[in-house]
Amino acid sequence: MVNNSIVVPVPSDFDPSANPTPTTRVYFSVMLPSRCPGDRFPVVLHSHGYGGNRLKTLAANGDLHPGDPHFTSVDELVQALPYHGYVVISYDERGHGDSVPANGGGNARIIDPRAEVQDARAILDWAYDNADSLYVQTEPQTGIPKDIKVGTIGYSYGGGFQMPLAALDPRIDTIVPNGTWYDLLYSLLPGQGMKLSYGGLLCLLASTATTASPGGHGVSNTPLVATLCNTIGVQGPLASTVRTETDLFNLASLPTAYPRPVSGTELTQFFFDHGMGYFEAQQRAGLPWNFGETQAVLRKVPALFLQGNRDVLFNVTEAYMNARYFASTGADVRVLTTEGGHMNPLAGQSQGTANCGGVVGVASILSWFDRQLKGIDSDTFNAIPKVCLSVADTVGAPNTQPVGLEMDRIPVGSLSGPGAIPTSASTLTASVPLGAAGPVFVPITTISGTGQVLAGVPRITNLAVARGTGAVQAAVAYVGVGIQRAGKLILVDDQVTAFAEGDHQDDPGLNAGAVLLPAIGEQLQDGDQVGLLFYPQHVQYAAIVSASSLPNATNVVNFALGTQIPPVTSALDLSAAAAPNVYNVSATDVELPILVPGAYPGSRLSQ
Repeated sequence: MVNNSIVVPVPSDFDPSANPTPTTRVYFSVMLPSRCPGDRFPVVLHSHGYGGNRLKTLAANGDLHPGDPHFTSVDELVQALPYHGYVVISYDERGHGDSVPANGGGNARIIDPRAEVQDARAILDWAYDNADSLYVQTEPQTGIPKDIKVGTIGYSYGGGFQMPLAALDPRIDTIVPNGTWYDLLYSLLPGQGMKLSYGGLLCLLASTATTASPGGHGVSNTPLVATLCNTIGVQGPLASTVRTETDLFNLASLPTAYPRPVSGTELTQFFFDHGMGYFEAQQRAGLPWNFGETQAVLRKVPALFLQGNRDVLFNVTEAYMNARYFASTGADVRVLTTEGGHMNPLAGQSQGTANCGGVVGVASILSWFDRQLKGIDSDTFNAIPKVCLSVADTVGAPNTQPVGLEMDRIPVGSLSGPGAIPTSASTLTASVPLGAAGPVFVPITTISGTGQVLAGVPRITNLAVARGTGAVQAAVAYVGVGIQRAGKLILVDDQVTAFAEGDHQDDPGLNAGAVLLPAIGEQLQDGDQVGLLFYPQHVQYAAIVSASSLPNATNVVNFALGTQIPPVTSALDLSAAAAPNVYNVSATDVELPILVPGAYPGSRLSQ
């Protein structure tokens, strides 16, 4: 084990109000395999989730732990990789762990291509400069300066750094992002509705990382992100009033906003150019990325994406968008969806494994690195499908029978052809009335027979939200795909999207030409009614509050993403005193992907 740090010639922040220093010190640990003279090994570059810090200990052996929760099993794999012939470099992102201003580090800028991505590139330079002592495999024949054989891995924030790094640094040979974003505006403000609950949990994780992670120091955020957390987090006195993008922009831009006011335009631009949605939009428009690239065209980089069906921060539609962009280069790109990811404990969620049916996630990742970085074929690698969508039951998840649907591509909208069950509604209307205690269900189809699955990305051409009779505030529609089975309603994969009052023909940041709901997967039963659910309120979009002053609070949690946090509860108010969210919805061309595995071309179930 080697612990080290380097000074990166990039400012500690780009916000003048942060009094930035001209350089940033970044800390990292190197885990080395057993070595003999003449050995050379590929590098796997790893980073952590938001509020976390680097891995500093080697596993006891090379065993994998596929039965552990998704994100945990990925960390365990990283710590075991040296036993499989890899040099692992795990580093603290700026603003995290040891890479904080007190140690010469910088502020977290949420994977800014000008900041965090440049830090990663500097670490690769260091690995090349020290290749002999670290036994790192260099690639002098490529003509790429300081080239080494290198792949990347990480989840959440540690997944977010990999894609812009692959776009900007030609040395990256493969990436394995887990549970990460395509566009942060879509992640946090889908349909212009503020995802308050998980946003608040992230801000709480940032402020309490010291108690949660040994050696951690919390997150030192750039002022813009600090203002965001002070607006929507536990510390925000008006957090529960932030229901929409407009609410957020209005509060964050007030002269009293701390540490400084932030305009809606600044927030939008900050988050937009920190994801692949920006890279793809610029490339499509023939415009530069403006990050020092030689050409704004994504390279051909093999990519294995793992994303959780029930991940309520970064849903599977984001993995679909990322995979589509990388596959457009002709690269080998595959997608596995799981029952893990970002779970919201206030919604009663818990994390499942990194597996998709019979496809074992961590074994697939190891075989992927062996193939892409060492040229080693294996039965495990050859068994990785182009796409595996988890279709395990939502009820009882994650403790249900693992089932995966292997396919050639992720279905979008209503399907046609052999094995397809065309499912659509040319028009759909719903009203959530005054005093609604639960969701309103609007069926689209009734399932006849067995052996059908709902799997893929639901699509809507237009969705309009308007205030209903008795409304006293702007309308926000909370929409999910639902199943009515034996008199009970199921919210498929716990996925809910908020749509603010107005017309919606696209999603912020996705630019898909239609509204794409979160991709989902579920086995269907004879007699199931499948349609849309419309909620008056939902816990995923309610602020979180400290439970210290609420002795009778329910749903108090102590862990999020496996990290200990102070007791909190949801500010969701279901009492009669709550301001009613009364609304009407009209939608056109609502399409759901339903098919028969085995009969639909290229599909089969995996258990």
